[in-house]
Amino acid sequence: MKTAHVGHQWLGRHGKTDSGVVTVTTVWADERLYYPVHAVPYTPARHFAKGKNDPGFRIKLAIGADLAVKARAAGFAFRAVAADSAYGDQDGFRAELPEAGLPFVMALKPRRGTRAYGPDAHTPVDAARALAWNGPDDPGDWQAVTRTFRDGRTETWWAADATLGAWGPDGARRLVVATADPPPLPDKATWYLVTNLPRPGGPRQADSPHTAASLAEITRIYGIRHWIEQRYKQVKDELGWADFQVRSDTAIRRHRVLVNCAFSFCWDAWFHDHPAPHQPAAPRPGPRRGERGAGRRRPPARAAVAAGAARNTRLAFPWITLQRWWPAWSTAPPPPQLQALINSVAAGCGLHLYIPN
Repeated sequence: MKTAHVGHQWLGRHGKTDSGVVTVTTVWADERLYYPVHAVPYTPARHFAKGKNDPGFRIKLAIGADLAVKARAAGFAFRAVAADSAYGDQDGFRAELPEAGLPFVMALKPRRGTRAYGPDAHTPVDAARALAWNGPDDPGDWQAVTRTFRDGRTETWWAADATLGAWGPDGARRLVVATADPPPLPDKATWYLVTNLPRPGGPRQADSPHTAASLAEITRIYGIRHWIEQRYKQVKDELGWADFQVRSDTAIRRHRVLVNCAFSFCWDAWFHDHPAPHQPAAPRPGPRRGERGAGRRRPPARAAVAAGAARNTRLAFPWITLQRWWPAWSTAPPPPQLQALINSVAAGCGLHLYIPN
């Protein structure tokens, strides 16, 4: 038996092209929490009888657009779909989201070319350099925005609406440049963002199905994606996302559902130790007298407990692993919803790749 979906392709986890499995995922996030929503393995063309011309073949961009639509249909409320330049540079992907009625904020590569006339800007960098800047006291076309990081610290960044070929501040495609330093636009601290969220007060605001977004809000949206990129990949790998060897398609999907379940335990433990300012920490129930574990201190239920269990999913049957996670997290019996999930996995039933509210 061979592992499903294997192909010679770019593996972001390793930063190189090699033989492996690639999964397209969507993640819901705000400044405090992120959570995986859907995950679909990408199947390379060689697995299909007619290759890329086979009706069943789908490129990663098409899968990603479909997952964004499914997230909304599943009841996930979000301000915009955020993606990096691997998706933002693709005209087809940017067209699919508006057709589905979805707003987006995506990055462009700094020197991505577009058609323009004469001296007009041909790349996002050209568009940014055309903006007026005379220093912080006279910012010209730029506007100061506050970027908030995950640890609570803030930085003053600068953002502006730019014109790139036919992309104007009031067009169907709006180019926003956000940077820590307008001149000289440092490579690692400058974002070139394309969005279909209209500019406040612009002529297209009344025609757009989406509410207007300020420069500060667009910078905020992409900033959330930025910190997810730094944290989410490491956390899901720690939880055993790629810890499968010879697996069928069903086994791969089921394995990743279990990793998503581990996210629930991790976030619950984290919020218990880091309550919101207006919410006091809730005490965790300990073992009662006469129960297993009574008379000794129960270790705190932190993310590492679930992480350690999830890393071993390849060594045990999935439903046994899930059944073991709960006692490591709580002395109470599993709630009916979790017990139903365990029973469903044990019975070999397919599962949704998200946990509904």
